[in-house]
Amino acid sequence: MRPFGRILLTNDDGIDAPGLKVAEEIAAQLAEEVWVVAPEHDQSGVGQGISLHTPLRVYHHGERRFAVSGTPADCVMFAMAEWFEEEAPDLVLSGVNCGANLSDSVMYSGTVGAVLAAAHLGLPGIALSQAFVDRAAIDYAPTTRYAAGLIRELWEAGADRDGYQRACWNINFPDLPVAELRGSRFTRQIGGGIAGPRLVHGTDGRGLAYHWLSFERRPSSIDHPQSDVVALRDGHISVMPLQPTRCDDVLADECFKEGDRPLPR
Repeated sequence: MRPFGRILLTNDDGIDAPGLKVAEEIAAQLAEEVWVVAPEHDQSGVGQGISLHTPLRVYHHGERRFAVSGTPADCVMFAMAEWFEEEAPDLVLSGVNCGANLSDSVMYSGTVGAVLAAAHLGLPGIALSQAFVDRAAIDYAPTTRYAAGLIRELWEAGADRDGYQRACWNINFPDLPVAELRGSRFTRQIGGGIAGPRLVHGTDGRGLAYHWLSFERRPSSIDHPQSDVVALRDGHISVMPLQPTRCDDVLADECFKEGDRPLPR
């Protein structure tokens, strides 16, 4: 029996990405009805950004399959406004991303941004990402083999038992043969994977300077046993609960107890 009636599927690599086809196969195992609403082009690194300065255009790519000229969060918003205003999907599935979304990269990920956008609309969401070493030889076998089963287990265990605040997940699969996977591990987002921003400089055909933004990455510096990076390093699938709010609720509660404060002099 499929645990969901309807899944909305999106990604940040674009409508033609190989990982999206993998995600469609996974979603078909989990839902009676699958809708694909994905960006027209690669939107990696846009986080939870939405398009406010350009119009959105939609292109039909088959039955219940559409491309939107915007971000992953745009795709979720567009789908909810255009097709699901009266009957929302049971789950928003984002991915499968080409590359892991770990450590500091989580906050920039468009794959993760889509499920955070879903959470703000009261929808449960799961981001799926497949790690790789060689971009030219990405093996989605770990995700293909275990993603559907993991999602079933999360929901059977009551992933949304405390409401949709707890039904937002970031799942990363290691770049290992299926036979070498050791299990799954609940993880936390531990920073330190990005040492700092870097610029790659160049000159265009008119002699004008341009700059590519890049990052110096140091995932090997992360050794926290509960981190997502260490989980993949140990051969485990990383399963991380996300929270859509950026507020530090513990600190906010402590400050609230102090009461209102007068204006500064």
